[in-house]
Amino acid sequence: MVDVVKTRAQTIERAGINLGLVQPGEALSSEDYNTLDNFFDPLIAQLAADRVFYISNSDAISVSVFLPVASLLANYAGPSFGSPINDAALMRDQNTLRRIGSTDPVYTPQRGEYF
Repeated sequence: MVDVVKTRAQTIERAGINLGLVQPGEALSSEDYNTLDNFFDPLIAQLAADRVFYISNSDAISVSVFLPVASLLANYAGPSFGSPINDAALMRDQNTLRRIGSTDPVYTPQRGEYF
């Protein structure tokens, strides 16, 4: 069965892999996991405040936004692990979330409502 959502823990694990803290299949140390976890809620709040993307349930993250969110989490947490924030990657991931969250045109005529 194909996953349609990912959890907060899976997103944190993916961010740890992106940072090179662990290899796929390995578990993060509790200190690394807690450090990444402390960045998770502020990241989700910032994405909503900046109107980039709204995630209503952090334990049900759509697979379509899983990788950009994990990449953003790794990018913001990078300085805690000795890696600077990559502004180009930051913009790329935010733009990906904006594109995913945008609506497709429906090409139907708009109807006016007169008083």
